[in-house]
Amino acid sequence: MNLIKICFWNLQNLFDTTLSDLALDFDYTPANGWDETVRDIKIDNLVKGISSAFSSGPDLIGMCEIENEYLAQEIATKLNRNLNRNDYSVAKYKDSPDIRGIDTCLIYSNSIFEFIESKSYNMDLRYPTRDIFYVKLKVLQNNSNLHVFVNHWPSRRGKDDLTESDETEFARSLVAENCGTLIDNILKIPKEESHKLPKCLIDCPEYEKDFKSNDQDAIPDKVNKEEIKKRNENLLKKIDGVWDENILLMGDFNDEPYNKSLVKFLNATFNPHLLRDWRTIFQLKRKDGGNTKTDREIYLEEKPHLYNCMWKLIPDGTHYFYKTSSFFLFDQFIISQGLLKNLNSLKLDLNSVKIHKNGLSLGSNLPEENFNDNVNKDNKKKLHSYEKDSPMGFKFSKTKIFDINKDIKEKKELEIILEEALKLNLNKNITQLIKDKLKGLKERLDKIQKDKGYYANFVQDPNTGFSDHFPIKCVIEIN
Repeated sequence: MNLIKICFWNLQNLFDTTLSDLALDFDYTPANGWDETVRDIKIDNLVKGISSAFSSGPDLIGMCEIENEYLAQEIATKLNRNLNRNDYSVAKYKDSPDIRGIDTCLIYSNSIFEFIESKSYNMDLRYPTRDIFYVKLKVLQNNSNLHVFVNHWPSRRGKDDLTESDETEFARSLVAENCGTLIDNILKIPKEESHKLPKCLIDCPEYEKDFKSNDQDAIPDKVNKEEIKKRNENLLKKIDGVWDENILLMGDFNDEPYNKSLVKFLNATFNPHLLRDWRTIFQLKRKDGGNTKTDREIYLEEKPHLYNCMWKLIPDGTHYFYKTSSFFLFDQFIISQGLLKNLNSLKLDLNSVKIHKNGLSLGSNLPEENFNDNVNKDNKKKLHSYEKDSPMGFKFSKTKIFDINKDIKEKKELEIILEEALKLNLNKNITQLIKDKLKGLKERLDKIQKDKGYYANFVQDPNTGFSDHFPIKCVIEIN
């Protein structure tokens, strides 16, 4: 059995080194220490992490928090080189209008997939946010379609770190509703066709009456009941065929699998029994004694259920939030019933869904002496042992221009004061204090010149790490 190996990763602020017109990436510029050397180190580290997800690397890679196509192409090129492959391609890239200039994108194997199309759906609130990136692929081995949606939903953070998640919940719910509409457009026949469906599609006692009451073209006044029944069966087969399309959502949803945006608005469930064919849906709706709706009305109103593959991993998580010392499972795979039940020649192996942590955590990269459970004011530059399992985010040396200028100004002022103190032959202790202060400033400025900036986190060396999220991975079986 052939497999499609899949990975998704939030790359944590992978910016280019040039300041774009739109992106507010002021921290990620050469003036602040984010130069081509540092950028390339981060890309190399990310490539290492992606490569390690599978023995020969993944075949489909979703990414978010990446600024532009150039960076996506760099990752694809280095993956080809690192894994001795030559089949990685970047799906036609779309720049989103996100205020920070970070996008979603997809890399695929052109030896496994044929690229069909891509679209970028803008999610406009009162301010532009990340788009939903849609890519349609065809599996070359069996010609089955795979619809991929790469997501990065609005952050839980508001104006500051103290913002509660429920204050930003509305934004993710709006995006979820929009995403659900995009899925409806794939899993249901077009509106102009669905409005012409018969009122009754299954177990209809009065076929002739039903057809006469519908505004359908080419339906004669008198029709053989068996012909009507056959026609209905063909219509049922048609809407089931569309309903069974293979859809894979991947992304950083900034909500847990059980949060309202995913459960209520996207209709993503932990219960596989809620993903049903249309005959079962119609039958169960009729079983409800209070339901008087026709099959056509049921079809028009029904929202497709999706299956969230991540529930079994709770309480594990992909992102560690240091302020609450807890993990969040924000990064997720969500699928349609086609992928869940192998209804369209592809099946996602639920047992293959995992958080990829190997070699990407703080504990696997930092020495034991960097951890101390008795953290206090005197050793706050140590990490608690609980944080060993958290992702090792990328840290780079930031050059703080304001602080540098302040230090330079203070150094000049102290040099003048010292000169005057020596002329006036002041107390040696006062003179020595000035000299010590000058020495400290000189050492600090020398360090800035050497390292291009202060480095606040002394636990982790500058220009090391990967991302503040772990990647997730899974496998799809080709049948």
